[in-house]
Amino acid sequence: MIVATLGWLVAGIFVMAFVALWFTVSYRELSVKRKSLDAINEQVQIHRRLYMQERGGENDEAAQKVLENKLMVYREVEKDYNVLLGKLMNRIPSHFMGFHPAGKERGV
Repeated sequence: MIVATLGWLVAGIFVMAFVALWFTVSYRELSVKRKSLDAINEQVQIHRRLYMQERGGENDEAAQKVLENKLMVYREVEKDYNVLLGKLMNRIPSHFMGFHPAGKERGV
């Protein structure tokens, strides 16, 4: 009886350790990608404002090209984040930890 109880206790400890490690690794991956997405979103907003200031001016085309490049980078990072979020290994932890797919609601 004591051996069975001890076995269940050890199994429970290992399951809890596995879940904790699983959530920790998922959180680390997702938060790094999310921070990258937020940083490039800030850059896009800055370059969008700069482009609006330069419209019709001599640097209009250059500002537009920089903005287009930043938007292209943003879309790539957004796609990578959503793919990472959709991986089977990250689906359950991301749901519980509040990570949501990036999309049009972010203002980009």
